[in-house]
Amino acid sequence: MVRFSFPITLVTLLLLCNSSSAQVGKDSGLWEWTPLAPHHSAIVEVHSGEGSGTGVVISIDKDKKIANGYEGYVLTAWHVVQDDVDAAKPKIKVKFRNHKRGAKNCRVVQYDEHKDVALVWVWVPEDIEAVPMAKDPIQSGDKLEFAGLGGGSKLDCCIRHFSAVASSPSSLEKIFADVPLLPGDSGGPVFNEKHEVVGIISGGWFWWNSGLMTKDGNASIRTTWPARASNVGPLKTLMAKLNEPEKTQTRKF
Repeated sequence: MVRFSFPITLVTLLLLCNSSSAQVGKDSGLWEWTPLAPHHSAIVEVHSGEGSGTGVVISIDKDKKIANGYEGYVLTAWHVVQDDVDAAKPKIKVKFRNHKRGAKNCRVVQYDEHKDVALVWVWVPEDIEAVPMAKDPIQSGDKLEFAGLGGGSKLDCCIRHFSAVASSPSSLEKIFADVPLLPGDSGGPVFNEKHEVVGIISGGWFWWNSGLMTKDGNASIRTTWPARASNVGPLKTLMAKLNEPEKTQTRKF
């Protein structure tokens, strides 16, 4: 069982920085926003090549100390990091909510292209905590929270976190929800009511004009609808493979 011990200063910062100016779609009425909470501290920004998306710290090995942090793993969508999956010199970079970055030796250690999920090895700062993964899969009708950095939302203060309900045809492999997504939400976590990770955002069925404007005010942001994500099954499969010796060796910085 994972225990949480968030520094008071960090939690206070997160609760005070929820500015709507950078939380894309805040005043649009398209989403029902959820309260900012400590489990959002595990959300990260993932850069791979020219693209970027969202991820979440799912595991930290406190027995493997590296500099001012530890070995850890981030879950994200496969399509966010696909260009670096087989690269000789991966260019993956991970940014945390405390402004620190894991930019050296980050690499994809497990992935499932068809389920659109990937597991990235990364250095995790010592003041970041992982969130637990759910034991049970989501079923239609379950209440969910989606979280991501769609539309250029700010990681340090204004991530997108909104409620949804799992809809048909959700299955043991996939989660669907009647809620729109924005580019950049991909790879973001889906939480259950216990704030456990139950899925990773993949995208939506089709694009439509959401009416939201980009920062320069010259164009609208297209939105995917409905939301699609992996269910907990594919995530458990990736995590189970961490027992393979070649995947658990310490990366030197």
